[in-house]
Amino acid sequence: MQKEAIMEYLIIDGQAKKVEECDIFNKIQNSPIYEVVRIIDGKEQFIKDHIQRMFASFELLGYGNEYDEDKIIKFAKDCIVINGIKDNNIKLLTVELNNGKKVFMVYAIESYYPPDSVYKEGIKTILFKHSRNNPNAKVQHLDYKTAVTKAIKDSGAYEALLLNEEGYILEGSRSNMFYVMGERIFTAPASKVLLGITRKHIINVITDLEIPFEEKELSILDLKSVEGIFISGTSIGVLPVKSVDDILINSPDNNVIKKILDEYNRLTGKILG
Repeated sequence: MQKEAIMEYLIIDGQAKKVEECDIFNKIQNSPIYEVVRIIDGKEQFIKDHIQRMFASFELLGYGNEYDEDKIIKFAKDCIVINGIKDNNIKLLTVELNNGKKVFMVYAIESYYPPDSVYKEGIKTILFKHSRNNPNAKVQHLDYKTAVTKAIKDSGAYEALLLNEEGYILEGSRSNMFYVMGERIFTAPASKVLLGITRKHIINVITDLEIPFEEKELSILDLKSVEGIFISGTSIGVLPVKSVDDILINSPDNNVIKKILDEYNRLTGKILG
């Protein structure tokens, strides 16, 4: 696995190690279980939700874990403090190394937050044929990540929307997807996608705003009929989509999406724990 830790220190099983002196990434050959947590003003955003999802992945995959929630939160806080992190993402990652030893790591990663202009203009997306084997487990499949990253880069897109074998668009390669039809918000059924933490809080926002909501797959045949699409994720929050391949969608000007974007931004400005 390529070294992705940045800043001076990472935490391995509770111990601080210098990134430049650590060769642990060379020992990772299996697919890690991981979570990415956004840090805003030195505070971990929705970290308990992330840890609970990580525990759910452990259970789905039969992976043994010796650390409880409080211990993992301490690892995260140690990483934030020792690196002086104010606004950046950190990664919680656990994996069995090639020598059979299991480790739990926390480290800062390269983070990109879209400028305000992107939220006003929307993003370009592409369709990418892929079906997750176990959609509710957050596992880093290295071959898939390489392929989808190349497809996004080659097309000049921001994100790839995953098209499964049945012809349904369920989620993004690193995001959840919502769409608008007839003043109603839809998103893929919970059983068929990775349950994003941001997705959870957006659904709460939709409920609070009393916007009609339904879990329903988006068929590729219905793509040209949608009135708006947005993706969601840890770093991006609510991000409108302006195109899918060559199909133009006026998501940034959709009033339903604007309401959700404004309310989610208000929420994350207040709730960070």
